[in-house]
Amino acid sequence: MMRIIDRSLLKGPYMLKKYLVYFFVFFSAFLFTACDMIPGFSEKTEFTPRKEEPVKPVKVDVNNIQEQGRELKRLFADKYVPLEYSFQKNPFRSVVEIYKVSQQEEEVSANPLRNITLEKISLVGTLQGDVGVIGVISAEGNTYYVKTGDKIGKNKGVIIDISGDKMRIRQREQDIFGNVRSVIKELTLESKEESI
Repeated sequence: MMRIIDRSLLKGPYMLKKYLVYFFVFFSAFLFTACDMIPGFSEKTEFTPRKEEPVKPVKVDVNNIQEQGRELKRLFADKYVPLEYSFQKNPFRSVVEIYKVSQQEEEVSANPLRNITLEKISLVGTLQGDVGVIGVISAEGNTYYVKTGDKIGKNKGVIIDISGDKMRIRQREQDIFGNVRSVIKELTLESKEESI
């Protein structure tokens, strides 16, 4: 039964397609080999050369060249100064370290209260009178009298309020990245028990 199926395939449309492919391949091979026989077709392509024109001489302005030479000599006659490649900032130095050094290099004020930090200042009392409330503060062993509006501390602080038992100071604080913000600090009155 199997042989009958195989023989029927050889006689069917499969064989017709196979013969058509063979015919197409042989016909195209014949067609491409016969291209040499086409009249007017030549393997060599001939080019006609252009007529050569004589080269025109270039006019040179000798005076202009001499003037340019003198100017170049004048430009390069100056003393050569090499470029300086030193950097102002050290790229390997810590930002925090730079910030600390810059804080230490801030100018020293004639007012002794401007040269110390708020952590070293303590409120020891207040005085009330016709002029208003005056704060009595102790800083580095010295006693000072301050009023509202006085400048105090290294961070350019200003006293904004003095009451019976506390003093409020507005100061600017800068973080290690250079961002500045306004902060209000409070100094409270020390009790006698704490100071003993």
